[in-house]
Amino acid sequence: ECQAVTGADYIAVTHGHYDHVTDIGPLADKFGSRIICSHQVAGPLASLFGLNPDSITEVTAGDNVTLDDLLIEVRRGEHIDLAPVRRALSRQQNRNRADAVVSPSAGQEAAAAVTSDFPARLRKMREDIRAVGLTGGEQLTFVFQTSDNLRLCVYSSGPYPYLREAVESLRPNVFCMQLGGNHPEKAAEVAALASAELVIPTHHDGGGIEATRSLAQQMAAHLADKSAAKFLDIVHGQWYQIGVGLSPL
Repeated sequence: ECQAVTGADYIAVTHGHYDHVTDIGPLADKFGSRIICSHQVAGPLASLFGLNPDSITEVTAGDNVTLDDLLIEVRRGEHIDLAPVRRALSRQQNRNRADAVVSPSAGQEAAAAVTSDFPARLRKMREDIRAVGLTGGEQLTFVFQTSDNLRLCVYSSGPYPYLREAVESLRPNVFCMQLGGNHPEKAAEVAALASAELVIPTHHDGGGIEATRSLAQQMAAHLADKSAAKFLDIVHGQWYQIGVGLSPL
């Protein structure tokens, strides 16, 4: 997949779970990328991919980092609650039987069964990640501000009420909201709080094309009721150019 990427000056890591780090090594080798991540992730990531520690910038929530012409604001994040996701997987495996027991252990087993179907390369990657002690680490939200005042936020958290004020303070032009694992209506509420000009759903491609489209359409409908923001459901493999003509308020 990463072979289609034509450049990566910077790679910002919201957290260290396997589905967020798998392609970092090949991309960094190909483009000489600078990695921005939490200190819990930095060492294991360098060990996993043989990265030069000098190519890694360690950050924590509250940091502001300037790299060449890019300002990076690091904000607190909070990972989505995986329990409902695991319960849904368990129900799916039990074909939604009314008598199905959906316990925490059953949810864990259902999630493990899904990942057991991964290609050998990904299964090996998960083993290597465990071996170096790479875990989630601090959950981070990033706001990237370019020299022409485009502010793009990557918000990888759940729609938690205690983060509402933080979302309102982000002032992005572009707001990338994690949809996978979040209810479309709740995701739309968070995106509306950001008051962005453009909203892009992310991380919702685990259930196939039909499920992805359905979740995005639901989020778009809810967002339209709450905000005048444009909604861009990006298509896999297609490139987009995003710009802004005005500075944020």
